Amino acid sequence: MLNHGSKKNGYTLVEVLVVVTIMGVLSSMGVAGLRGAVINSRMKDNALNVTAFLERVANEANRMSKRICVKKDNDQRISAYVANQCDGVGSDGSEVFDTYELEAPAKFECGDGIDMSEISDFSGGDWAQNGALFVPRIGLSAAPAEGYVCMQYGSHGTYAVAIKKKNNNMIVPMWRSGAYWSKL
Repeated sequence: MLNHGSKKNGYTLVEVLVVVTIMGVLSSMGVAGLRGAVINSRMKDNALNVTAFLERVANEANRMSKRICVKKDNDQRISAYVANQCDGVGSDGSEVFDTYELEAPAKFECGDGIDMSEISDFSGGDWAQNGALFVPRIGLSAAPAEGYVCMQYGSHGTYAVAIKKKNNNMIVPMWRSGAYWSKL
């Protein structure tokens, strides 16, 4: 005779709870990794886009034969002004040529966590903070000889930079998440 009362037709509550717990742990690990990948991707894009913006400003300064000053307006925006100098630009009614805006929480500053001398053979200044005057030059980039625009993702340790060194005639995008800078 068969005993129909002992037949098992499903999973016990303990088995279901173990599977749900394992799935929760695995998905939380995946979400943390995905968040880091999204932040890295956004900062790489910012480095490339700001570099393209600065290269375009340099090309336009040469094309128009006018001086253009690039300066930070606020934490998320830099603007290019048609001006002969960067002192007082923005507050003196200068003509805005173009702007580039970051999406929050990214901002145009690197804070105390970054020492730009970590990038070999570099001693230039921060173009966003101090202003950078792009002066037309025949056959060469109108960008200043040396400098950078630095960006940070909120208070996260991920940074991006558009940098120009003396020995290079182009602006190079770089990013950092951890201890080392990488070119893009």
